[in-house]
Amino acid sequence: MRLSSAVTAVRRDSDRAMPLAGMAALVCYATHAAFHLVHGRWYDLVWACHLAAILVGVGLIARNSAINGIGVLLGLMGLPLWLADLATGGQFYPSSLLTHVVALALGLYGVARLGLPSGTWWKTIATLIALIAICRLTTPAEANINVAFNIQRGWVDYFTSHVSYLAVTIGAASVYFFVVERVVRRLLRLRSEAHAL
Repeated sequence: MRLSSAVTAVRRDSDRAMPLAGMAALVCYATHAAFHLVHGRWYDLVWACHLAAILVGVGLIARNSAINGIGVLLGLMGLPLWLADLATGGQFYPSSLLTHVVALALGLYGVARLGLPSGTWWKTIATLIALIAICRLTTPAEANINVAFNIQRGWVDYFTSHVSYLAVTIGAASVYFFVVERVVRRLLRLRSEAHAL
């Protein structure tokens, strides 16, 4: 009886923590967005790695594993790209830590609690392609948000056109998302089996 009560208490705490984590992810995005808005860079609000925080927030509040999973996969793509940009002289903004690190950590917590549905990888690719198209229509070309207009600096010598660059980038992202999904789902399955013993 005591064990049953303890399990119920843990589940109740988890139920309370999920929406709080989601709201925290949204606060992370809002804080970083405010920084960019104050400095007149509204277009920086729609980088995939920043919008990932919104998806994580909505996914956790709604307890929707698919929405949270898309946010996590986009975040796991954005983090190494952000670090690479910083390593090659990109500008560091302290509030970037909120979207790239804190919101991602909250999303990973969500994956541990909600799981990662099969097929999240291709939904993430579809989201990314749609986002690139939207950025192409709505953001300034010189900002090159989500590489919607030009080849990323440092890669110009390796591609003959922006179209070929996008094709390779989306192809590589597809493989990356697929592999990450498989690895995460495998780890979750192993954890579940270990708890069942």
